Amino acid sequence: MPMFAENFVEEIKDRVDLFDLINPYVPLKKSGSKWVGLSPFNQEKTPSFYVDSAKGFFHCFSSGEKGDALSFVQKVENLTFPEAIEFLANRFGIQIRYAELGIGKQHTYRKSIKSELYNANEMAMDWFAEQFKLDNEESKVAQNYWLTERKFSLEDANTFGIGYAPVNRFSLSKYLENKGVSDTVLGKSGLFNEKKQSGQFASRFCGRLMIPIREKIGRVCGFTARQLSVTPTWGDRKSPKYVNSPETPIFLKGDLLFNLHLANKEINENKEFLLVEGQLDAIRCWLEGFKTVIAPQGTAFKESQAMLLKKSNPKGVVCLLDGDAAGQKAAFSYIPTFLKAGLDARFTTLPEGKDPDQILLEQGGDSLKNIIDRGVSSIEFAVRYKLRGKHNPQASEIQAVSSLIFSSISEVDSLIMKDTYLKELSRHLKVSFQTMNEEFNNFNRSKKPRYKGINHQLEENSSKKPSQRLTTAEDDLLFCLLHDNRVASPLAQIFDPTWLNLDIPAGRILAKIMAETKADGPVETTRMEQFLEDDMERNAYQQNFFQEVSSFDENSFLQHTNECLLALFIRSIKQKEKEILDNLDQPNGADGTTESLREKLQQIRKHRKNPPKLILSDQHTRYSHA
Repeated sequence: MPMFAENFVEEIKDRVDLFDLINPYVPLKKSGSKWVGLSPFNQEKTPSFYVDSAKGFFHCFSSGEKGDALSFVQKVENLTFPEAIEFLANRFGIQIRYAELGIGKQHTYRKSIKSELYNANEMAMDWFAEQFKLDNEESKVAQNYWLTERKFSLEDANTFGIGYAPVNRFSLSKYLENKGVSDTVLGKSGLFNEKKQSGQFASRFCGRLMIPIREKIGRVCGFTARQLSVTPTWGDRKSPKYVNSPETPIFLKGDLLFNLHLANKEINENKEFLLVEGQLDAIRCWLEGFKTVIAPQGTAFKESQAMLLKKSNPKGVVCLLDGDAAGQKAAFSYIPTFLKAGLDARFTTLPEGKDPDQILLEQGGDSLKNIIDRGVSSIEFAVRYKLRGKHNPQASEIQAVSSLIFSSISEVDSLIMKDTYLKELSRHLKVSFQTMNEEFNNFNRSKKPRYKGINHQLEENSSKKPSQRLTTAEDDLLFCLLHDNRVASPLAQIFDPTWLNLDIPAGRILAKIMAETKADGPVETTRMEQFLEDDMERNAYQQNFFQEVSSFDENSFLQHTNECLLALFIRSIKQKEKEILDNLDQPNGADGTTESLREKLQQIRKHRKNPPKLILSDQHTRYSHA
């Protein structure tokens, strides 16, 4: 691991505003002196994630995670400590400073594979964009499709990073290899076929218009490639209209929504996301002023994608899907996902054979807005879809529709939302709310055996209890050290490092702090991080440093410290007693050895009656150790 310059870790944390770092991942709302949002670590519907940007730390009550800018990046991006430093430095334009090494020595530091994959995809996007602008026959085909057939501009292409992948399947790999991209990264990037051809990486995308796909904070993670007249065909196989990047460590379709990085900048609790089917439709909508537009990667829409939208705290979502049978079926399949995520969704039908791009080009933004305004709720759309416009459905049809919608409503956590949905369902089906509610309860009772329902409830209640912090005496003593600066100096004078369990991170941290304090005096809390050697130690440090202390006062810290001291001392005494007793049980022991062991046992037991104790006062700190 590279050694960073002294105080650089503190400097980077001081320069990074935690709100600016976290808000692209989890849109935050002001709550008193803090910010609050949905957990980035758990799927939840009620915000329990708090950020204190003034103090530079976060606390997620649903998962128990807490920490600072570095620990947040490590957790959400799955990075090591030095990789998190690199990430923050790149993100906020901070020059990394390393400690000075001896003459002839160099820092060896390898970027994370994810960082290199993002970098490779960014380079590929830039290269595709350059190919798009070339003055040759292939590039002109791509330009003609974009400018003439789709009626976009070159400026639009620049805005969205549109490019062209040449027919030559080896040109991209040669370019990236010349840029120093390793074979490992090329193989995992999703840009090339799995197996090399003639010893070279062959491009997955040939003769296609390239549309970059960005993740939630704007990094290029993959591509959608549109067929053109120059797209090669392989044998008798028909070339698909669209080809997407395969799943890679950074391209996971279920965690992506096209244009979310731009839509998130516009969304708030008074605006709805506009969900369309295709990327080019989304681009047209955005250019025409519908700035909250997004598109899934394919027609499937998953709960993880719904939770991405939920975390942005929108008013809701408007689904603008095709008016044909396939579009209607896809829309109906979205309803359980939205209900389970707690997202208000409206559904509106496009004229059959038309897409948003065509409507905007031919009729303008007002026409599309009128279509959006006609959107109906999830419940109303479901009823219309299943009854096909029947004004007087039979009782059996009402029963069938109710059961289908019940299965979705039963997944909703909020009792208020369930009640609201049931009232709306009773209104559209012209059934009394009392009857509808009784039918819903019957549905739930018949859904699973009673004993399973009870077990599920017990599990649910158990899962909603706040996570308890499992600690050792070392953890608790470290907690006191980090939050009461009176403790360290006197403690170092009476503390025996052999009391500590060095197999656990808190024990190792305490040993370092005690040694440093005894040698050079108290260590500032911010300097303590310099002694941490691995992520386990950093996590233990942060879990204690960012632990809530509002319930502690000065006397509490003193009492807690002495309880920890006593626990460590007694544990050490018991271990020594056990070792001596085990030795005394050994046969053939020499008389002199036996007598020596007995004397040691007597001394230890006498010592046990006089445990160490700190005594703190307003004027000074005293300590005792008999």
